[in-house]
Amino acid sequence: SHFHFLSTMASTLALSHSLLWAIFALLSISPFAASQNLQPYDCIDPQNPGLTSRVEIGQNTTVCLYAGPDGNWNSNIQYKRFSVNLVADEFSNYKVPGSYRSIVGGNFFNGNATQIFAASQSALSFQRRYYDATTNFIFPYLTIIVDVVDGVVRGIAWDDACVFCEKKQCIPNTYNFDGTEATSEQASQPTNGCYLTKAICEGFQVTGNDVCDLKLYVVWTGTDVNGNVLMSSDSRFSAFPPNRIQEKVVGSYDSMLTEVQNFGQDVKDKFNSIGGFFKGD
Repeated sequence: SHFHFLSTMASTLALSHSLLWAIFALLSISPFAASQNLQPYDCIDPQNPGLTSRVEIGQNTTVCLYAGPDGNWNSNIQYKRFSVNLVADEFSNYKVPGSYRSIVGGNFFNGNATQIFAASQSALSFQRRYYDATTNFIFPYLTIIVDVVDGVVRGIAWDDACVFCEKKQCIPNTYNFDGTEATSEQASQPTNGCYLTKAICEGFQVTGNDVCDLKLYVVWTGTDVNGNVLMSSDSRFSAFPPNRIQEKVVGSYDSMLTEVQNFGQDVKDKFNSIGGFFKGD
């Protein structure tokens, strides 16, 4: 089935791309933060700017993932930039190993929340919240659709992240760079996202499931530098029936709860209370 193909592809790419992640810098945002006359958030491969400054099917193109505290990003703020070269128009994902423990467990950015956004060439997405320290919600389902015209990235939109859960568990999760919440009318794209609780993510972590680590899925739409149509957006999660995707999410959740029962009683007691999350209890 299409969904099985998507799941298999995602798993394979997760293994290959998880080894590619690299921290470029811990920077202070300022007009002089970037070199070569680039804007502070521009995203190309500095080792090979000519190759990655235009999108061509089957060739490397650079995608950057930024993470930092909530608040006004137009002021002086510290953030992390993770950069990876992906093959254009292949359904891809990019995982930051150990990010859950660092950001959620260690509150790496010392804020009320951790915001993320994506960039490619000179285009930026809106921000999404990865971790809310006030509610202890984690938003792990992050997919961008890179819009390209003749090889030039014109925009980056977030895919609909409500396909992973029931409607009542999908809440507003899109922000402007001044820290204000972005509406769907303003953003012209889906702005809500499904969350998992910290307790559930701890269960996944204990059983070796990395679903709550920071991971960005990437697809492309439009035309490449040679005028060829980019097709990978057809493989985005929202293109598949939500009930099929939710069945897979609940299946992973049920497997986690089963595995937890094999641990000591103290661990079982800790996670018994989360058993009804996907049942609306």
